[in-house]
Amino acid sequence: MSNGQLAADYARAPLLIPGPSLWMRQLVAIFRIEFGKSFFSRRAFACYVLALLPILIFAVAAFEEGDARGGPVFESIENAREIFGYIYSALILGTVVFLGSASIFTTLFRGEILDRSIHYYLLTPVRREVLVTAKYLAGLSCGFVLFGLCTIICFVLLYLPFGMGQLVSDLTSGIATQQLGQYLGITLLACMGYGSVFMATGLLFRNPLIPIVLIAGWETTHFILPPALKIFSIIYHLKGLLPIPMDEGPLAVIVAPPPVWVSIFGMIGLCLLTVTATIFLLKHLEVKYTDE
Repeated sequence: MSNGQLAADYARAPLLIPGPSLWMRQLVAIFRIEFGKSFFSRRAFACYVLALLPILIFAVAAFEEGDARGGPVFESIENAREIFGYIYSALILGTVVFLGSASIFTTLFRGEILDRSIHYYLLTPVRREVLVTAKYLAGLSCGFVLFGLCTIICFVLLYLPFGMGQLVSDLTSGIATQQLGQYLGITLLACMGYGSVFMATGLLFRNPLIPIVLIAGWETTHFILPPALKIFSIIYHLKGLLPIPMDEGPLAVIVAPPPVWVSIFGMIGLCLLTVTATIFLLKHLEVKYTDE
């Protein structure tokens, strides 16, 4: 279903009484449209490539012959888990999820404006709150499915050099289940936080590339920031949730990670704030395609 079809359906539909029931049906309808556009459009190709990058790295490591003596690539399963933590932190979380969220969420509204189709939504009797929430949930679902699946596959590949018996043993003991659950939770929070920021960025800036670069620079250098500024970095809160603490190098300003509840509610608060800001921006949006 396209945006034009959605507008036509509303034009032919009988008068509906506004209320939670109508808003929920509208949210579901828009969610289905936007999820399909985010997951199966040409713009999603870059996200597929990003998600495949860490999978290829772990696949090569899993099937690598090892050192000259024929030993495994990883010294032990504990060493493998630690290496996974570093790769997840730097590559999956710091690069794949960040850039993937930027690609998915900045185009939720900016892509509509560039395609000159945003007016189809604006002409339908849909509350701006419903429209923004549906688009955000669609982008969040797309990002979490894609990057969460990437995390799961990489985690399973981690165990291949040690045999599936080791994986079954760790699943039975709860070690693998707990750590994988934490990594998936961090991935979800990252998609929530970065996604909400990039959705507002795509609506606020005509060219979102510059703010994306600035945000990337801030997030990349968070480890050298003073404690008073670290709290404004999303990655700082997310790394505090990692099951295995990471050493950020000799230049890092050592600060105790925030409590788990602070990081979780901080991401939720950031989402509420930026989604509300996006609703405000959309309510005051004036579309002039000749200026785009």
